[in-house]
Amino acid sequence: MSFADELVLDDADGTDVTYRLRSRDLNGSQRIDVATNAQNPGLLSIRHSSTGKGLEAVDRHLVSLTRTLTDTVGKQVTLTVNFTLAVPRNSVITNQIVYDAVGNILDLLTDGALTAGLSDTDAISSLLRGES
Repeated sequence: MSFADELVLDDADGTDVTYRLRSRDLNGSQRIDVATNAQNPGLLSIRHSSTGKGLEAVDRHLVSLTRTLTDTVGKQVTLTVNFTLAVPRNSVITNQIVYDAVGNILDLLTDGALTAGLSDTDAISSLLRGES
């Protein structure tokens, strides 16, 4: 199972941004903002990895958004925004603990606008299952 091939996400003012699947492999996927091009792409990558063994194992899930633009002298510059979940496989860390931590981060990043809690944890659950 995976996220949809096209993901429609809101930008800061609520405008829809469509990210279309470019590639998918066993470790994740990459999508491109359909309003951008190969020279100045907006990319959304989802990657998964694991380290350690047994109760010491940690699953890492990375969501990375990059936006490349060309400045007035022709130099390309790239903005990168990353979100990483590093979740120990120890059963003391439940999905609810992960949801709450993500909610705390989102509330911080939205200046306390997350007043009603997360309305949906499906995307976080998909990440924790290694979907991309």
